[in-house]
Amino acid sequence: MQDQDYILCECELQPLEAFVVTLEETVEVKLVKEPALCMTMVQAEDSVEFQPFYLGEALTTECELLVNGIRGIGICLGDEPVRAYCIAFMDAYTQLRDVNMQVVIDFLSQQSDIIEHNAKIENDLILRTKVDFKLMEQD
Repeated sequence: MQDQDYILCECELQPLEAFVVTLEETVEVKLVKEPALCMTMVQAEDSVEFQPFYLGEALTTECELLVNGIRGIGICLGDEPVRAYCIAFMDAYTQLRDVNMQVVIDFLSQQSDIIEHNAKIENDLILRTKVDFKLMEQD
């Protein structure tokens, strides 16, 4: 799925962790690098000259592991060791050939729908605070 990284970073942690725990039972997992805090340079592009530059650093958590010998790397913003582990696991798991990918696709699709629904609710709340200056002129 194209938006896998976005979904895994934005979804609720509890369902993600529960899903990964169920998948872990079917594979062999070896931790290469425990989840650890680090600083990551954030790159952007100048809108005038289109030259890359660095905005600064962001606090991230990264993790590396092997799932049935396939390397997975997880990185996310903030201090989230469980999420970084889950992202690394999913990175490796989705590269395996002999697994049921339909359950992963279904999970990601379900989480994507939840993220989209929550974003719509938040957007609707923001729009309720928007001032319509045309209506103000009519008074």
